[in-house]
Amino acid sequence: MSDRKQKVKLIYVVIAVGCSAAACVCLHLGMHGIVINYGIRFYRSLRNAIYSISALVSVAVTALYVSDAVKQRKWQKARDEEAAKAEVLRQEELREREKHREVLSVSKKMDSEKIRGLLTEYAAQKWKVLAQPLLQLKLQLDMMDEHQEKLAHLLDVNGADALSNTEDILDRVEQYLCKNVRKALNYLDVADEEEERDVRLVQEKLAVCHDEGQKQLQQVQEFLFALAEFLNKQGEDDNSMEMLDIYKSTILSSIEDE
Repeated sequence: MSDRKQKVKLIYVVIAVGCSAAACVCLHLGMHGIVINYGIRFYRSLRNAIYSISALVSVAVTALYVSDAVKQRKWQKARDEEAAKAEVLRQEELREREKHREVLSVSKKMDSEKIRGLLTEYAAQKWKVLAQPLLQLKLQLDMMDEHQEKLAHLLDVNGADALSNTEDILDRVEQYLCKNVRKALNYLDVADEEEERDVRLVQEKLAVCHDEGQKQLQQVQEFLFALAEFLNKQGEDDNSMEMLDIYKSTILSSIEDE
């Protein structure tokens, strides 16, 4: 629309300058008749008036057009810059949403490290009032990570490649814990930290998540001890394998029932 207006204004400028030029040409062509009929003095006065008015009109309309064009260009530049800034902010917001969606999506494997980063971020910024329970959940995920490292070390130093499927069990427990934390974070995202009722609700959800996490960590700890005992008694006690299977089934049953 602005380009169309500029074109219309340019047409007006061309018309004004053209009319001024046409007046000057007509004066020049009619010079002899004017001099004969009205005298040389009248012609000179008329010529000076027409030339002055034509020049003034031409300069004025041209200057106005140029000034308006400069203003229009500055306005368009400022508008383009604002649009560019808005697009950058929009893209950053989309990336942030995508990051959270990727971390919290139940349709794909969750990243424990990113979940822990979110817990730290929430505790340090918006939800400082609940920093302690949030960091307790982070500590649980840290402990789960340590349990996985202990299991990998235990299997490696004992050359127990046949028991590598036990690592999958701990991976599933970790995903279960991450899923529970995600549920708690969802409440934080919609709650108002200034509302006492919201704060109490979030506290309850965090407490439930923490209690369930402690339960799973305790089972994992017992499972690791059972595995260590099995490795120490290979070929000596058939009951150790049975106890190991019981712990495995108990862990899987507890996370699958939920």
